[in-house]
Amino acid sequence: MTRKAFIEKALKAGIGLPFFSSLLLESCNRYDLDLPDLHGAFEGKVIIVGAGAAGLAAGHLLQRYDVDFEVIEAAPVWGGRMKKTTDFADFPIDLGAEWIHTHPAILSDILSSPDINADIDIIVYNPQTTQTWNNGRLRDHNYISKLYSEWKFKHTTWFGFFEEYIVPGIEDRITLNTPVVEVDYSMGKVQLKTETGQVLEADKVLLTVPLKILQSEHIAFVPMLPKAKTDAIGQVSVGDGIKIFVEFQDRFYPDMLSFGPILKAFREEEKFVYNAAFGKESSRHILGLFAINEKATAYTQLGTDAAIIEQFLAELDEIFEGQASASYVQHVIQNWSAEPYIQGAYSYDFEDRQWRVVEAIQEPVADRLFFAGEALSIDHQATVHGACASAFDAVARMLKES
Repeated sequence: MTRKAFIEKALKAGIGLPFFSSLLLESCNRYDLDLPDLHGAFEGKVIIVGAGAAGLAAGHLLQRYDVDFEVIEAAPVWGGRMKKTTDFADFPIDLGAEWIHTHPAILSDILSSPDINADIDIIVYNPQTTQTWNNGRLRDHNYISKLYSEWKFKHTTWFGFFEEYIVPGIEDRITLNTPVVEVDYSMGKVQLKTETGQVLEADKVLLTVPLKILQSEHIAFVPMLPKAKTDAIGQVSVGDGIKIFVEFQDRFYPDMLSFGPILKAFREEEKFVYNAAFGKESSRHILGLFAINEKATAYTQLGTDAAIIEQFLAELDEIFEGQASASYVQHVIQNWSAEPYIQGAYSYDFEDRQWRVVEAIQEPVADRLFFAGEALSIDHQATVHGACASAFDAVARMLKES
């Protein structure tokens, strides 16, 4: 069950918080991240394209099994849709992935190594005050505190988790600023051509780039990918994505503000305003906006950060009677749609049955091309741990089939 479907079911059923939390724990199949001992099963070289959560997790596993590998990233930084800033508030801000979305025990599964001793503080993310803005009216829905609970990092972020526990072991295998523009698998080995004309060679390639990059045909394949795969890639909906954080002098907003009918807002999860300092032991008043799909397009189409923040403050002023502009201090905007090697948020809908689309994309090509990413996890789609799960599955398949 996807997180979106799970939250909708829980809210409709009116499940109490303790039972909700236990169900959320059960909904995380930790075995998705376990890998059998495959040491020595593969002696060739693997190139991972993309240094987001899936690519880094795959590299972490290949390092563990002493497989020769390299991670190639188009952007000047690793992390993909994980990103943080530490100079905005008195706690690190998640500009990308933020919530854990399942039981924190998943973190030890991602590490999957007895040599790593992780000490990570987690908070229960259980907003106590919830309001909706619907048809020009602000309404309280504080009963949501008894229905909805998740987890977040307290002193770090998803980016910080990878930065401290995953990347150090594989950093010397990561090459940045290297966009891949062509993948030629017509011969015995796979050849990757970069934007600068460099040619890299590998026995197997794991592609973990966002689906938007594959949909836009930013990478050419020789020969072309099978039609069943390109059709499946085109059947995944990936819309715009943006996050905005604003510091205010005063706190005039609830822990969470949704737009439209409350159940519809939680089911779709397309736009929320929230207290980003919740549970962070912060003295600052930091408000966050999370928006995807058309709700994000309303901002991203404005073009400039100045226009975006003006629009957002105007919305808040309408809702909170001018308090936003009067209390404004500073802001930071992360427009994911403007990132050239990401181009949007994350997978949202599937035109065909999800399992059928995912299986078609996951299917290896010529036993040399493999695919992983957040969209390719049936049970944990659109999450960081889902991206890791798909990477672990791809690595297992890659090594088993060798």
